[in-house]
Amino acid sequence: MEMKWYELRLYPNFKDGEEEMLNLLYRVDEFAIFIIRKNGMTRILVRTDDINAMHFSGIQNARLERLEWNPSLRYSLTRYYKMRVHSALPIVEKVRPSIIYTMLEELDNIGNSDGKGGVECILACYAKYKDEAYSISRWIMRKEGHEHSLVKALKSLFTSNERVRRLSPLTESLVEKARWKMRLKHFHTVLALGAEDVRTLDMLEGALPYGLVAYSNNKRAGDHFSDLSSVVEHARVLKKCILSDVELASIVALPKDASILRLATTDRRTFTTGLVVDADTL
Repeated sequence: MEMKWYELRLYPNFKDGEEEMLNLLYRVDEFAIFIIRKNGMTRILVRTDDINAMHFSGIQNARLERLEWNPSLRYSLTRYYKMRVHSALPIVEKVRPSIIYTMLEELDNIGNSDGKGGVECILACYAKYKDEAYSISRWIMRKEGHEHSLVKALKSLFTSNERVRRLSPLTESLVEKARWKMRLKHFHTVLALGAEDVRTLDMLEGALPYGLVAYSNNKRAGDHFSDLSSVVEHARVLKKCILSDVELASIVALPKDASILRLATTDRRTFTTGLVVDADTL
Protein backbone atom coordinates (compact mmCIF):
# COMPACT_ATOMS: atom_id res chain seq x y z
CA MET A 1 0.00 0.00 0.00
CA GLU A 2 1.27 3.47 -0.90
CA MET A 3 2.94 5.47 1.86
CA LYS A 4 1.59 9.03 1.62
CA TRP A 5 2.83 12.25 3.22
CA TYR A 6 0.91 14.09 5.95
CA GLU A 7 1.50 16.88 8.42
CA LEU A 8 0.38 16.42 12.01
CA ARG A 9 -0.72 19.72 13.51
CA LEU A 10 -1.19 19.98 17.26
CA TYR A 11 -3.56 22.51 18.78
CA PRO A 12 -2.27 24.66 21.67
CA ASN A 13 -4.40 22.67 24.13
CA PHE A 14 -2.68 19.39 23.21
CA LYS A 15 -1.40 17.54 26.33
CA ASP A 16 0.16 14.23 27.40
CA GLY A 17 2.06 13.44 24.22
CA GLU A 18 3.75 10.26 25.49
CA GLU A 19 0.43 8.62 26.39
CA GLU A 20 -1.10 9.63 23.06
CA MET A 21 1.83 8.07 21.19
CA LEU A 22 1.74 4.86 23.22
CA ASN A 23 -1.99 4.49 22.55
CA LEU A 24 -1.34 5.11 18.86
CA LEU A 25 1.37 2.44 18.70
CA TYR A 26 -1.10 -0.16 19.96
CA ARG A 27 -3.02 0.32 16.69
CA VAL A 28 -0.56 1.18 13.90
CA ASP A 29 1.78 -1.25 12.16
CA GLU A 30 3.89 0.89 9.79
CA PHE A 31 4.73 4.59 9.64
CA ALA A 32 7.53 7.13 9.43
CA ILE A 33 7.62 10.29 11.53
CA PHE A 34 9.83 13.34 10.97
CA ILE A 35 10.25 15.96 13.68
CA ILE A 36 11.69 18.96 11.87
CA ARG A 37 13.06 22.32 12.96
CA LYS A 38 13.19 24.99 10.26
CA ASN A 39 12.57 28.73 10.09
CA GLY A 40 12.23 28.94 13.88
CA MET A 41 9.36 26.47 13.99
CA THR A 42 8.87 22.77 14.69
CA ARG A 43 6.77 20.67 12.34
CA ILE A 44 5.77 17.03 12.51
CA LEU A 45 5.50 15.18 9.23
CA VAL A 46 4.11 11.66 8.95
CA ARG A 47 4.41 9.16 6.14
CA THR A 48 2.05 6.20 6.24
CA ASP A 49 -0.67 4.35 4.31
CA ASP A 50 -4.39 5.08 4.33
CA ILE A 51 -5.27 2.55 7.04
CA ASN A 52 -2.66 3.72 9.52
CA ALA A 53 -3.43 7.36 8.67
CA MET A 54 -6.91 6.83 10.12
CA HIS A 55 -5.33 6.03 13.48
CA PHE A 56 -3.16 9.16 13.35
CA SER A 57 -6.31 11.13 12.60
CA GLY A 58 -7.74 9.89 15.89
CA ILE A 59 -5.18 11.75 18.02
CA GLN A 60 -7.08 14.14 20.27
CA ASN A 61 -6.55 17.90 19.89
CA ALA A 62 -4.63 17.41 16.65
CA ARG A 63 -5.30 17.47 12.92
CA LEU A 64 -3.72 15.29 10.22
CA GLU A 65 -3.44 17.04 6.86
CA ARG A 66 -2.57 15.34 3.58
CA LEU A 67 0.37 16.91 1.73
CA GLU A 68 0.11 17.23 -2.02
CA TRP A 69 3.88 17.31 -2.52
CA ASN A 70 6.81 15.17 -1.43
CA PRO A 71 9.08 17.01 1.03
CA SER A 72 12.83 17.13 0.40
CA LEU A 73 14.64 16.38 3.65
CA ARG A 74 18.34 16.55 2.79
CA TYR A 75 20.97 17.53 5.36
CA SER A 76 24.71 18.06 5.19
CA LEU A 77 25.30 15.79 8.19
CA THR A 78 23.33 12.71 9.18
CA ARG A 79 23.70 10.00 11.80
CA TYR A 80 21.91 6.67 11.89
CA TYR A 81 21.55 4.67 15.08
CA LYS A 82 21.68 1.08 16.27
CA MET A 83 21.17 -0.48 19.68
CA ARG A 84 24.07 -0.35 22.13
CA VAL A 85 22.81 -3.50 23.88
CA HIS A 86 21.31 -6.75 22.58
CA SER A 87 17.92 -6.25 20.93
CA ALA A 88 16.29 -8.52 23.51
CA LEU A 89 16.98 -5.91 26.19
CA PRO A 90 14.99 -2.68 26.59
CA ILE A 91 16.71 0.69 26.38
CA VAL A 92 13.97 2.21 28.57
CA GLU A 93 11.45 0.45 30.82
CA LYS A 94 8.69 3.02 30.88
CA VAL A 95 7.48 5.75 28.59
CA ARG A 96 9.41 8.91 29.32
CA PRO A 97 8.46 12.40 28.14
CA SER A 98 10.36 13.25 24.97
CA ILE A 99 12.81 16.13 25.35
CA ILE A 100 13.28 16.52 21.60
CA TYR A 101 10.83 19.45 21.39
CA THR A 102 12.40 21.51 24.18
CA MET A 103 15.81 20.62 22.74
CA LEU A 104 14.77 22.10 19.37
CA GLU A 105 13.64 25.30 21.08
CA GLU A 106 16.95 25.55 22.91
CA LEU A 107 18.96 24.91 19.74
CA ASP A 108 17.13 27.75 18.02
CA ASN A 109 17.83 30.08 20.94
CA ILE A 110 21.56 29.22 20.81
CA GLY A 111 21.65 29.77 17.05
CA ASN A 112 19.99 33.17 17.38
CA SER A 113 22.31 34.25 20.21
CA ASP A 114 25.33 33.34 18.05
CA GLY A 115 23.99 35.47 15.21
CA LYS A 116 23.55 32.41 12.98
CA GLY A 117 19.77 32.47 12.97
CA GLY A 118 17.55 29.47 13.60
CA VAL A 119 18.86 25.95 13.13
CA GLU A 120 17.75 23.37 10.60
CA CYS A 121 17.66 19.82 11.91
CA ILE A 122 15.52 16.68 12.06
CA LEU A 123 14.76 13.48 13.90
CA ALA A 124 13.57 10.82 11.44
CA CYS A 125 12.08 7.48 12.43
CA TYR A 126 10.63 4.66 10.33
CA ALA A 127 8.93 1.81 12.20
CA LYS A 128 7.29 -1.40 11.02
CA TYR A 129 5.59 -3.95 13.27
CA LYS A 130 7.21 -7.38 13.54
CA ASP A 131 6.68 -9.76 16.44
CA GLU A 132 10.05 -10.65 17.97
CA ALA A 133 8.76 -12.62 20.96
CA TYR A 134 10.27 -15.88 19.66
CA SER A 135 13.75 -14.44 19.08
CA ILE A 136 13.72 -12.79 22.52
CA SER A 137 12.63 -16.07 24.13
CA ARG A 138 15.58 -17.82 22.43
CA TRP A 139 17.94 -15.25 23.92
CA ILE A 140 16.40 -15.82 27.37
CA MET A 141 16.81 -19.59 27.04
CA ARG A 142 20.48 -19.21 26.13
CA LYS A 143 21.05 -16.97 29.12
CA GLU A 144 19.31 -19.46 31.38
CA GLY A 145 21.49 -22.26 30.02
CA HIS A 146 18.66 -24.35 28.53
CA GLU A 147 19.82 -27.13 26.21
CA HIS A 148 18.24 -27.38 22.79
CA SER A 149 19.55 -30.55 21.19
CA LEU A 150 17.41 -33.69 21.23
CA VAL A 151 20.22 -35.75 22.77
CA LYS A 152 20.68 -33.42 25.69
CA ALA A 153 16.93 -33.13 26.19
CA LEU A 154 16.58 -36.95 26.37
CA LYS A 155 19.53 -37.14 28.70
CA SER A 156 17.86 -34.76 31.12
CA LEU A 157 14.81 -37.03 31.29
CA PHE A 158 16.88 -39.86 32.72
CA THR A 159 19.18 -37.85 34.95
CA SER A 160 17.45 -37.31 38.24
CA ASN A 161 20.34 -35.58 40.00
CA GLU A 162 21.12 -33.07 37.25
CA ARG A 163 22.59 -29.94 38.77
CA VAL A 164 20.43 -26.86 38.24
CA ARG A 165 22.39 -23.90 36.96
CA ARG A 166 21.98 -20.83 39.12
CA LEU A 167 21.97 -17.44 37.46
CA SER A 168 24.05 -14.55 38.74
CA PRO A 169 22.06 -11.56 40.03
CA LEU A 170 23.10 -9.56 36.96
CA THR A 171 22.03 -12.26 34.50
CA GLU A 172 18.77 -12.79 36.37
CA SER A 173 18.07 -9.06 36.15
CA LEU A 174 18.76 -9.04 32.40
CA VAL A 175 16.51 -12.05 31.87
CA GLU A 176 13.66 -10.34 33.72
CA LYS A 177 14.06 -7.24 31.57
CA ALA A 178 13.99 -9.37 28.41
CA ARG A 179 10.85 -11.19 29.62
CA TRP A 180 9.16 -7.84 30.09
CA LYS A 181 10.12 -6.71 26.56
CA MET A 182 9.03 -10.05 25.08
CA ARG A 183 5.42 -9.43 26.18
CA LEU A 184 5.19 -6.06 24.39
CA LYS A 185 4.54 -5.09 20.77
CA HIS A 186 7.71 -4.85 18.67
CA PHE A 187 8.80 -2.64 15.80
CA HIS A 188 11.77 -2.86 13.43
CA THR A 189 12.91 0.74 13.55
CA VAL A 190 15.29 2.95 11.57
CA LEU A 191 16.41 6.04 13.52
CA ALA A 192 18.37 8.99 12.15
CA LEU A 193 19.27 12.60 12.93
CA GLY A 194 20.16 15.30 10.44
CA ALA A 195 21.60 18.80 10.75
CA GLU A 196 23.79 21.34 9.00
CA ASP A 197 26.56 21.47 11.63
CA VAL A 198 28.22 19.10 14.09
CA ARG A 199 27.31 21.04 17.24
CA THR A 200 23.60 20.91 16.44
CA LEU A 201 23.84 17.20 15.67
CA ASP A 202 25.68 16.50 18.94
CA MET A 203 23.12 18.39 21.00
CA LEU A 204 20.22 16.74 19.20
CA GLU A 205 21.72 13.34 19.97
CA GLY A 206 21.30 14.14 23.65
CA ALA A 207 17.55 13.73 23.21
CA LEU A 208 17.97 10.02 22.41
CA PRO A 209 18.16 7.25 25.04
CA TYR A 210 21.67 6.14 26.03
CA GLY A 211 20.93 2.65 24.69
CA LEU A 212 21.28 3.94 21.11
CA VAL A 213 24.62 4.55 19.42
CA ALA A 214 25.50 6.00 16.00
CA TYR A 215 27.04 3.68 13.42
CA SER A 216 29.12 4.28 10.31
CA ASN A 217 27.52 4.47 6.87
CA ASN A 218 27.68 1.17 5.04
CA LYS A 219 28.66 1.16 1.36
CA ARG A 220 25.27 0.15 -0.02
CA ALA A 221 23.37 2.88 1.81
CA GLY A 222 26.02 5.59 1.73
CA ASP A 223 24.56 7.44 -1.24
CA HIS A 224 21.17 7.71 0.44
CA PHE A 225 22.17 8.75 3.95
CA SER A 226 21.71 12.48 3.39
CA ASP A 227 18.15 12.12 2.05
CA LEU A 228 16.02 11.34 5.10
CA SER A 229 12.77 11.68 3.16
CA SER A 230 13.60 8.34 1.48
CA VAL A 231 14.21 6.42 4.70
CA VAL A 232 11.19 4.21 3.94
CA GLU A 233 12.52 3.13 0.53
CA HIS A 234 16.04 2.47 1.84
CA ALA A 235 15.07 0.82 5.13
CA ARG A 236 16.01 -2.62 3.83
CA VAL A 237 19.72 -1.66 3.59
CA LEU A 238 19.81 0.20 6.91
CA LYS A 239 20.40 -1.28 10.34
CA LYS A 240 17.25 -1.71 12.43
CA CYS A 241 16.64 -1.29 16.13
CA ILE A 242 14.17 -3.80 17.55
CA LEU A 243 12.12 -1.63 19.88
CA SER A 244 9.02 -2.27 21.93
CA ASP A 245 6.12 0.15 21.75
CA VAL A 246 7.23 1.59 25.10
CA GLU A 247 10.77 2.22 23.84
CA LEU A 248 9.58 3.68 20.54
CA ALA A 249 7.06 5.96 22.26
CA SER A 250 9.86 7.36 24.41
CA ILE A 251 11.75 8.44 21.30
CA VAL A 252 8.96 9.83 19.11
CA ALA A 253 6.47 10.88 21.79
CA LEU A 254 4.44 13.98 21.03
CA PRO A 255 4.98 17.09 23.19
CA LYS A 256 3.92 17.13 26.82
CA ASP A 257 2.46 20.63 26.40
CA ALA A 258 2.10 22.13 22.92
CA SER A 259 1.16 25.58 24.24
CA ILE A 260 4.74 26.44 25.25
CA LEU A 261 6.35 25.44 21.92
CA ARG A 262 6.67 27.12 18.54
CA LEU A 263 4.73 24.56 16.52
CA ALA A 264 3.17 24.89 13.09
CA THR A 265 -0.59 25.01 13.66
CA THR A 266 -2.08 27.33 11.02
CA ASP A 267 0.20 27.84 8.01
CA ARG A 268 1.33 25.21 5.54
CA ARG A 269 4.75 25.35 3.90
CA THR A 270 6.89 23.00 1.87
CA PHE A 271 10.21 21.62 3.07
CA THR A 272 12.49 22.22 0.13
CA THR A 273 15.88 23.72 -0.34
CA GLY A 274 14.42 26.29 -2.70
CA LEU A 275 11.68 28.86 -2.24
CA VAL A 276 9.26 28.50 0.65
CA VAL A 277 5.84 28.23 -0.97
CA ASP A 278 2.52 28.77 0.73
CA ALA A 279 0.71 25.56 -0.17
CA ASP A 280 -2.68 27.25 0.04
CA THR A 281 -1.80 29.19 -3.11
CA LEU A 282 -0.96 26.11 -5.18
